Amino acid sequence: MFEGITPAQRPEDAEIPALPRSTAKMPEVFQSAGPIAAIRNDLRSISSRSVQEIDPEMIEDTGLKDRLGDVDDDIAELRDSIAKHGQQVPILLRPHPTLSGRYQVVYGRRRLAAIRALRTPVKALIRTLSDEEAVLAQGQENNLRKDPSFIEKALFAGDLEEAGYDAKVVQDALNVNRSHTSHMRKVREAIPREVIERIGAAPSIGWKRWYELASRLLDEKIDAIAVHPAPFPAGLSSDQRFDAWSKMAMKAGKNSISRKIQQGNSMLVKSRDGSTIGTVALQKDTLSFQAASKGDPFTAWLHGSAETVFSRLHEEFLALSAKPE
Repeated sequence: MFEGITPAQRPEDAEIPALPRSTAKMPEVFQSAGPIAAIRNDLRSISSRSVQEIDPEMIEDTGLKDRLGDVDDDIAELRDSIAKHGQQVPILLRPHPTLSGRYQVVYGRRRLAAIRALRTPVKALIRTLSDEEAVLAQGQENNLRKDPSFIEKALFAGDLEEAGYDAKVVQDALNVNRSHTSHMRKVREAIPREVIERIGAAPSIGWKRWYELASRLLDEKIDAIAVHPAPFPAGLSSDQRFDAWSKMAMKAGKNSISRKIQQGNSMLVKSRDGSTIGTVALQKDTLSFQAASKGDPFTAWLHGSAETVFSRLHEEFLALSAKPE
């Protein structure tokens, strides 16, 4: 019961022979009930509320991620602060569910990364949590510190759903309602994760702009992977990358609509032998003819004889229009 909390033997006591210890196992009835069990539970409760120093090498940084980008990219300032003033806020760990003697991060990944770089023990609270309790603790702690952006929450919600968590757990972990999780789902449907990760967290871009962009992509059947696949210019913030990418997406949408209009209002013109002469298209009250091949002599003749040909066609049109139905 007192394993790990009894004081170590003092040097001056080294010569005093240790008293014999019984190796008999405590009866099971005393382990689960009675004053012994009560004391054990009290000790565990105290341990869960007390800050302990843990070797960072004993901690596995696994589990669901709730931030975009590499956590090591933005810890320099935090590392310097901890080196100067010490770690002021403990992280939360839980005993690793599969690796005996090791721990798993619930929250505090940035602090852990900064302290790893300093090669000092990390101050932590240790609690025995189920997977569901760990997810709730992680999400709620995020809402109390630097708030994740909408798109970071959307990806985290997607990871939770794929991991099989109930909708209520997802909503509680992110402190959002069912309608908001629906918005997140639509954004993930329209914009693949690889595109979102290229754009980044975009902290100033709210849910409405992401949602409107996603709606247009789905309505116009735009392939998000094909939009602006080249690297972004260096030095752009993630907000600026969102703006650049969304403009390219809207441009792709306009081009797609233009192609559909052109395809929907164009007609192949063929000769009596079935060979293609060219294409006639009507766009915004403008009629155009495009020959099937460059340098086609028919196109040159049509241009030279346009006044006569179109005058005759117009007369035929008037004559047909004048006939009684």
